[in-house]
Amino acid sequence: MRFPWVLAPKSDDIVLARRAASGDRRALELLHSRYSSILHAYIAHRLNGSRDDVEDIWQETLLAAVRSLPNYDGRSRFFTWLCGIASHKVADHLRRVGRSPESVFSDLPPEQLLELVDTGPLPDDVLANREVRFSVVTALGNLPDEYRRALVMRYADECSVEEVAQAIGRGYKATESLLARARSALRTELGSIARE
Repeated sequence: MRFPWVLAPKSDDIVLARRAASGDRRALELLHSRYSSILHAYIAHRLNGSRDDVEDIWQETLLAAVRSLPNYDGRSRFFTWLCGIASHKVADHLRRVGRSPESVFSDLPPEQLLELVDTGPLPDDVLANREVRFSVVTALGNLPDEYRRALVMRYADECSVEEVAQAIGRGYKATESLLARARSALRTELGSIARE
């Protein structure tokens, strides 16, 4: 299931990015208003640190994104591209403070974690609920690495089943089966967490 208010690509993102790269302040403001809040939430989720650290990395990410706008080619969603920049900034910060980037749980933005939970629509107030996000992150953290990696590639990186298969060195059918088992294991973990 998709949540169009966050995940649907905006058809004008690449146009706005090109205009902003050329100095169009209004285009930059539109991109900022569209993505800055969810980017902040993504960084907070990845960093799991102090508010000051989150704010600093958010600012660093926004500045790096503005400088890199001429490099945005539209092959990925604009938000995915922003998350890539943020991920590097978070990893750099974690190395500076002596934490391993691998110790931070998931590359999935919070709204994409929620995409794995249910196939039915969820009300907006549930989407915003931190406890739901925490439960999904916890459940994914309890999965075997193979399951987590496949789910991240398929749903966060939006790889096709063929691309996941190639990356993990399995055939198409075996990868489909692995993804089905991974989704089932995630549902089971979420059920266990809900009963606690």
